[in-house]
Amino acid sequence: MAVDIDNLWELRDENEWLDALDCYWLNPTVCKNRDMEHFMHKVDLEYVQRLDIQEWYEFLNKYFHWKYTGNHLHERLMDLDKNSFEHLFSAKRSLVAVDGLELADSGKCLNLVKSPRIRGLDCPGASGLLALIFKEWFGTVDHFVLESLCKIESLPEKQRIREIRAWVKIKKDWKESDAVLVIDIMRRKAVQLNAWFDTNRWTPHKIAMILWTSNRPVWAEHHEVRMVRRGIDEQTPPQS
Repeated sequence: MAVDIDNLWELRDENEWLDALDCYWLNPTVCKNRDMEHFMHKVDLEYVQRLDIQEWYEFLNKYFHWKYTGNHLHERLMDLDKNSFEHLFSAKRSLVAVDGLELADSGKCLNLVKSPRIRGLDCPGASGLLALIFKEWFGTVDHFVLESLCKIESLPEKQRIREIRAWVKIKKDWKESDAVLVIDIMRRKAVQLNAWFDTNRWTPHKIAMILWTSNRPVWAEHHEVRMVRRGIDEQTPPQS
């Protein structure tokens, strides 16, 4: 079972969108790391605000382990440890102080956390961190999301997205303006779904989860995942 993102994108059936969101929790990588996934998806601004200087470093270390893999993880952790605790905590203070007007500026917010502000965080890592803390404003940008967006024939930015995908494949890096464009697409889709279905359920974070999962293999029983989704939506505070 996989999500046909091209068909889904213009589908005005919320159950189909909810089923697509469920598929995130059926992904083999997610299934193997369920406890960490539960923790990360319950992180929010209130949780981050409570973290002291040591706890903030420990959270970032945990986040890096969740976000990055293999040799790439080792390199990122080495970069993380080049930051002093005071430098990292300064970044946290700036992050939790942003207001709604500043959150609307994706580029400004990315620069609050991506390297050199927090060494080790590239645009995908920075957007992922922002997406956990400010789910109503951000979704993660990465190559999986790009691959899914490239399959959406009705997307006005389809050609630009394909150019970004080609750039990322060659350079192994993102331009800030490209990350901002992808975030804006996810924001726009969340607003559209909320209008279609007369709800406030949909966020850029959830759109990113669906895009990340699209056309990837899934595991587990569908009814079990529905329970997972309800638990995540309740947003009980994570435990360190």
